[in-house]
Amino acid sequence: MPEGDTIRRLADRISERFGGQPCTRCVTRDPRLVGLDLSGDVLVEADAVGKHLFLRFASPDGTRRTVHAHLLMDGRFVVGPASKEHTWRRRLELWFADGRLTGLDVPLLRVVPTDREHELIDHLGPDLCGPVAPDPSEVAERLRRDPEVPLAGALLDQRNVAGFGNVYAVELPFIVGVSPNQPVGSVIGLDGLLAIGTPMIRQHAAKGPRNTTGKRLATPDHFVYGHQSCPVCASLLRHWNDRDSPWGRISSWCPQCQRVDPTRSVDLIRARRLLGLHPVRRDPMFPRVSADP
Repeated sequence: MPEGDTIRRLADRISERFGGQPCTRCVTRDPRLVGLDLSGDVLVEADAVGKHLFLRFASPDGTRRTVHAHLLMDGRFVVGPASKEHTWRRRLELWFADGRLTGLDVPLLRVVPTDREHELIDHLGPDLCGPVAPDPSEVAERLRRDPEVPLAGALLDQRNVAGFGNVYAVELPFIVGVSPNQPVGSVIGLDGLLAIGTPMIRQHAAKGPRNTTGKRLATPDHFVYGHQSCPVCASLLRHWNDRDSPWGRISSWCPQCQRVDPTRSVDLIRARRLLGLHPVRRDPMFPRVSADP
């Protein structure tokens, strides 16, 4: 499932390519969009809130409508020339002067009046990639509302905070030496984890690609997500598939570095060492420790 940083970059790319242009042709292949014709409407902007994508249109008569999309696991939007995918996969096709926007396998598409789109996202927590970064302490309090939920499950619950996906739910606990299965209420220093994760996802949203290690920044790179051994102690990682995981997503962790204890403290010294090359270290939000200059 695309995470909040991916959706933010997608929205920005759509706005940069097609913003301010009228739609010249509109084809829909989704029962929820039957009768929708955006031809002649101007794409005012594309926006993202958490993992939700909004395409805001204005018609010549002043009517404003928003196409709302959630990609879930398999959906994607293609910006550019005509897609060669089978017609039935192209749920939404929009033509503009500068090209075509195609929604492939998008499982959730609907259109709402723009002034009512907030009703679709009122349940979400603070948007990590929004105009203003949420306060880590406030987000930590939201995560602790259900203290027995595993840390990874709390990070993935979009009602707590909107934008984190499974890569962050695996990588952030590893960076600070806490098990993803540690009950979130027993994590000491949770705001420190969020003070790392918040600027990290925002940097990825602004520049991409998603790189949690700080090495080879031009390519995706992770510490344990998609790996078999721990880069710190060389232990074999433990893995859960989405059926075994209490939060319904695959997970990986080091049984030595990330033990489940009655209480577990976020290790900022470890985070500082692991992220020595990552530009997130230079962000003002990144937590300072006694070893910092």
